[in-house]
Amino acid sequence: MNAIIVTGGDIDLSLLESYISKNKYTIVISVDAAVKKLEETGKLPNVMVGDFDTLADEKRLEYYAGLGIEIVRHNPVKDFSDTELAIDWAYKRNITEIVIFGALGRRFDHTFANILMLRKYKKLGVDITVVDRCNRIYVKSNPFILEKRLVWGKYISFFAVKEKVFIESLTGVAYPVENKYLDNIENPSLFISNEIVDDYMSVIFDGEILVVESRD
Repeated sequence: MNAIIVTGGDIDLSLLESYISKNKYTIVISVDAAVKKLEETGKLPNVMVGDFDTLADEKRLEYYAGLGIEIVRHNPVKDFSDTELAIDWAYKRNITEIVIFGALGRRFDHTFANILMLRKYKKLGVDITVVDRCNRIYVKSNPFILEKRLVWGKYISFFAVKEKVFIESLTGVAYPVENKYLDNIENPSLFISNEIVDDYMSVIFDGEILVVESRD
């Protein structure tokens, strides 16, 4: 099962609409007031999650409930962000693939927390991808191959999830690598802004890496 989550950060509405239309999702989840952004695309969620302090419109919530949309409401005084509560709702229903729109934006605290959640739920068996107009971000824990024509943009970057990760080989890129550590202390920017130059890129490593496909 898979899901798309729309949360409160910056969202390119045309990209969101296109993504929903071109991809099949079991369920669409909106977080707090992000339902307004979904409305602008002509879409409605299956589920709404949050404390709804940002939406702050009881009549609107009643209207959505009347349409058969499930409302999962939380106390504003809580230990988790609304976005994490939405991810957790999906996880507890055996959803194993999630794409999130609106996870990046002006609030760096929320952005950073959202990126950290990628690893938390990867360990629980959930593959989460954060998407915006310029970036596609996810965590990998096993060697993998990327096809150049399918990457999000021109650039591919890697970051160690823990302090360091041993990269056995990185091939098919402008700057190939053999037997080198990706180290957040010694060389945190060493593996950014590489480019795939062959039809496929391959990376073999030991550990967990954060992958960022990006474009200007």
